[in-house]
Amino acid sequence: MACIIQITGRKDAGKTAIAERLIAKLKEQGRSVVAIKVSHHEPDPPTKDTHRLRKAGADRVVFYNGDVFVLYARSLDCAVLAADYVIVEGLRELKVGYKIHVGPDPPEDADVVVADPNAPVEVRCVVGDPCSILDALLRAQSAYYQHAS
Repeated sequence: MACIIQITGRKDAGKTAIAERLIAKLKEQGRSVVAIKVSHHEPDPPTKDTHRLRKAGADRVVFYNGDVFVLYARSLDCAVLAADYVIVEGLRELKVGYKIHVGPDPPEDADVVVADPNAPVEVRCVVGDPCSILDALLRAQSAYYQHAS
């Protein structure tokens, strides 16, 4: 179980800025944090080798640049999400934790709405199972592609 915080808002509304501030504060408190970025964009440009290896069919591609590992995988064991806090950026259409919305047009299920990403944000711990986030991601992605076609 983990404290799950979700941040929603339009493109360029400041979701990542809020996530960065929250992560820095939690790390100062000695907490472990996993961040999940939900996007419909490709994670790496088509000109990069990792993209080519994924498109060739690799089940997992591990990228390492001497500082950070990046794992591209077609599936994920939810044990990877084990942390004190899981911060999810996105999934506006679902509620997976304490939902902070930045900018206009907040969803009805938002717990707090801020107009400015630099404004102070109250954070509450909503305890949840990180495995449920993976399920929500798969459901949302499936719904997105059904709606898009």
